[in-house]
Amino acid sequence: MDIGMLVNNSEFYDGFEDDHEIELFINEDTALSVHIWEGYFSDIFGEPSFDGEGWYGFTRDFQQCERTFEEKDVDINVNEYLLDLLNYKNKTFRFEETKDCYELMRTFLEYAKANSKTVKVNWW
Repeated sequence: MDIGMLVNNSEFYDGFEDDHEIELFINEDTALSVHIWEGYFSDIFGEPSFDGEGWYGFTRDFQQCERTFEEKDVDINVNEYLLDLLNYKNKTFRFEETKDCYELMRTFLEYAKANSKTVKVNWW
């Protein structure tokens, strides 16, 4: 896996500096980070299923304004948040760039999982 694309990646936040930002970073190496505009995040997690299975991961945090949307430097359970993200793999997004943002987030979490890294999240 090419981790070069994970080094301080702000591709999906550049140009939106006046809006909210979500940052995912590897605790052991903060240079490995992904910065995401809240609009892309909302496009992914903003319309979850209401099938009664319950929300977890970013869906729970985003919909209920808790954990990663309430505190700073929150450690996440990489397996839980990756599993949640994978629920949206076939979703049709409003913004053309959201699919690439989704793939970057998936790559980031898969890298962390494969290398037993701790991921932290900040929201501004």
